[in-house]
Amino acid sequence: MASSPLSVSGHEYVSDPISSPSDSHTSESTPPATVRNSVDSAPLPALRALQTSTPFKRKAASIPLSLELDRGHTSSAKRHHRSAKHVAPLIASELAQVTYRSATFPEDFLLRDSWDLHVPEADFLLTATARSLPPADGVRYHRKTGQYTCRPSTYSNAMYPEWFCRLANAIRNANNPTLAAVHSTWKCTKDTAPNVVGEHQSKGSQPFTQLARYAEQVFIAQPFRTAVLGIITSNTGPRLTFWRFDRAGAIGSMDLDYQSTSRQLHTIIRCLYAIPFLPPEAVGFHVSSIITNHLPPENSFPLNDSLPWKMRMSPSTLYEGEALLNRLLFIAPGIVTRGTRVWRGTLGGTSVAIKYSWRSSTRPPEASLYQLSASRHVIGLATLVAYDTYEDITTNVRFDHALASPPLVDKHLKIHNRHLTRIILTPAGRAIGGENLSPLQVAQGLFAGLVGHASLYFDGGILHRDLSPHNIIYTSKPQVAVHQWILGGTREAVVVGGTMMHLYGALIDLDYAIELGSTEGRASAAADRTGTYPFIAMGVLSKGEIHRYRHDLESFLYVLLWVCCYPVTPAPNPKNSNIMDHIWPPSHPLKTWIFEDEQAVTAHKGTNIVQDEERFEALLGRFRAGFEGFKDIARQWRMTLWGIEGSWRCTIDPARKRGVGGEGTDGMEPASGEKRYWLLHNEVRMGVIDREAFCEARDALRGLVEALAPPGEGVLQN
Repeated sequence: MASSPLSVSGHEYVSDPISSPSDSHTSESTPPATVRNSVDSAPLPALRALQTSTPFKRKAASIPLSLELDRGHTSSAKRHHRSAKHVAPLIASELAQVTYRSATFPEDFLLRDSWDLHVPEADFLLTATARSLPPADGVRYHRKTGQYTCRPSTYSNAMYPEWFCRLANAIRNANNPTLAAVHSTWKCTKDTAPNVVGEHQSKGSQPFTQLARYAEQVFIAQPFRTAVLGIITSNTGPRLTFWRFDRAGAIGSMDLDYQSTSRQLHTIIRCLYAIPFLPPEAVGFHVSSIITNHLPPENSFPLNDSLPWKMRMSPSTLYEGEALLNRLLFIAPGIVTRGTRVWRGTLGGTSVAIKYSWRSSTRPPEASLYQLSASRHVIGLATLVAYDTYEDITTNVRFDHALASPPLVDKHLKIHNRHLTRIILTPAGRAIGGENLSPLQVAQGLFAGLVGHASLYFDGGILHRDLSPHNIIYTSKPQVAVHQWILGGTREAVVVGGTMMHLYGALIDLDYAIELGSTEGRASAAADRTGTYPFIAMGVLSKGEIHRYRHDLESFLYVLLWVCCYPVTPAPNPKNSNIMDHIWPPSHPLKTWIFEDEQAVTAHKGTNIVQDEERFEALLGRFRAGFEGFKDIARQWRMTLWGIEGSWRCTIDPARKRGVGGEGTDGMEPASGEKRYWLLHNEVRMGVIDREAFCEARDALRGLVEALAPPGEGVLQN
């Protein structure tokens, strides 16, 4: 039997980024019940989001929010959504080592004195509740003992959630005779814009995992969420547990019994009273950088993205006044992740990109890498306009609760504490994975990204490590760039003083970039694997090779293949399937790269991209209309990465297959007369160093840009 979630809710509205009423099928899990303010909001727009980075292990962020296929080709577009069977195990894995119970949870998170909630004594609340509810609802005063008991008539999924909401609303109203004083209402709903989520346990279910799924949906639906409060109730007895999810894990209360007359019942009654009146930071909302004076005082929570939010600028930035968030461009799923959100906005009349994310406290700020890149005259990279840091998990989200946490959790937080950061960049552009870009615009953006990545590495001494279609943008207004050799051009131009080009795009997102030679750069290894899951190089994904330039160049190939395949053009004869349809499914060619584990993805890429040319050509046959010119680029980049000297065949490096030596071995040479079976640290393929391989990739792509561009609109301006 499906579970019936619990909720606190006000007006009925739906804000569901995972599915919509018009979908032919929806998520396999029941949407969460909610606690929510009574502020109307529009549905979150359908997202074309892909994935975000997945450090340390595969996470829920590697499963797309929404990958819409066949849109515009049929009357009812098919959509591939994040099903529970794929996401739930990853959510559980994220939380496995970062979840614990706390005996002081109610006092630390719901009844803090500093919030000045004026919560009445439990006996007063119970007296008022017993008077307002009918006897059948089970709240009784016993004259002989002078105490109260509370027990539902049934624990069935059909009736219990409604009983719980009646009880919670009666408690909430006990000291609030006027409707104006009531902030929110407990209600059973399938909304995904709540203040609190709930799960009533079903027979054979995993209530905590289901509750975590609901919490993830709230993080997705509400961009300014810092934490999500949840409640699990038992279907066998009068027990409930409070939970709180944040970007570092989950904290739960002990199991609390609400039948007894002990302190546990009193604690539950006071907590249920407090929840509807908690301040924004207690519920789990970031508000310090948001201007909310246009909202009613009793509903000042930034629930969703339905409004063009105004942002406060710190005095330290060059810009004064307000930044306006106009349109949400990207939102990352998952719980224990960076939780990245990106908007297109305006600041001082300038179009900008505004990004919020939870930066690991052990990593250098992304802004510092942008500043370092600017000082080293990197080209093809977005420009930093402003940077701010707000709450961190230990102090501001958990209110220093970690000081009393178990040693293992405390150690985790010291290593993996996160800070909410905001960076503002210019120019604002469109990700090359956007469906409405023309082949020329994709080629121009990809070329700018390739050039920017090379300049970041060769000029800036910084390795990006997170290439994806969302981290390379196309801009309609070109940026003029000049460089001695990275841009190529004629020999004469390089000799005179460099080549000048118009770059229609930029590389963005330095969250996982590292400065070469830094402490983090030297320590980067398997435990710190980074990247966007479908685009991670094989050696990094499965073998823990130290991340090098070669791996990022491999990611560029996967990005090219992705943007040429999606959105999918329907096959003309879908019923006439063949073996290639199983390798590259017509409706979702690269789904293996999303849904399978590291070993399966690595094997799939190794066989079908590198070793079997026929299968690789079959994938090129999946390219959408207008992108035929990219096929030669894909072929050339494949040869650049894995080509065998003197032939047109490709192979995985022998060292990977035989275990001889080790890829990226610095300074290790074979004995006299022996053949080397491994790549050196600065090689892309045997005997071809990073710079040479980049030039091969650059020249091939530049030729396509020049071929696609109308006369006078190419990139090269000698």
